[in-house]
Amino acid sequence: MDALQQEKPEHFSLSRVTSQHQGMALEVIKQYYLSEHVLVQSRNMDISNDCALDEYLIGLLKQGNSLFARAESGALAGLCVSFASSPVDPRNLRNYAFYRQDPNTKDFLYFTAKMQETPNLWDIFKQQKVYEIKMIMVLPEFRRQGLAVYLAEKSKELAQDQGYNVIRMDCINPYDYKIAERCMLQCLVKFPLHKVRGANAPFIKRSSEYNRCVRVYVDARSQPDLDRTTVRTRQQDLESLIE
Repeated sequence: MDALQQEKPEHFSLSRVTSQHQGMALEVIKQYYLSEHVLVQSRNMDISNDCALDEYLIGLLKQGNSLFARAESGALAGLCVSFASSPVDPRNLRNYAFYRQDPNTKDFLYFTAKMQETPNLWDIFKQQKVYEIKMIMVLPEFRRQGLAVYLAEKSKELAQDQGYNVIRMDCINPYDYKIAERCMLQCLVKFPLHKVRGANAPFIKRSSEYNRCVRVYVDARSQPDLDRTTVRTRQQDLESLIE
């Protein structure tokens, strides 16, 4: 916690994303998250102009758990999209994806749904809601100043203030897992992306240069009624659950 306090960037201010900020947030997500997403890069996709995807992203923002950061100059510096999900959300997302016309959008949403339930934290921790830190973006000119950690830590505090017992952060790229570790989240499971399969085949091939390691980080509050032996057993069986 002392290290986090030292890294706190005092010259940034954080605010909740409201309806008036949704257009701004969408542009940031498209430019700095979707363009660098591992599935988008591996398939050379262009999903930035699909209104159906915009609708999905606005649905995440509407929940009111996302944060954006501004520099002292007033310029937008970063964005953290978070969402409290229930066990029905992956199924609803698949149903939504099924009726999309763009095959790239279909695959992106199917991939997102599969990741969301791999592993099934609602079942493991016996929770109706799991708070997901889904996307963190920092504009290039404000990077390497501790802002990503600051956004993630404040999002974690927001979840705890609302009473969520389980916080999740999926780390795919080579550096975001460091953010999770600095926020004191623990790695629950680690697996390669080719283990995440669609209806007929893996989303990303084993031989692909984008077949990176996924780390699922979790912060789970102590719960008296939770069987910790069951949790440890499930952790050992996660590899088979992924398949």
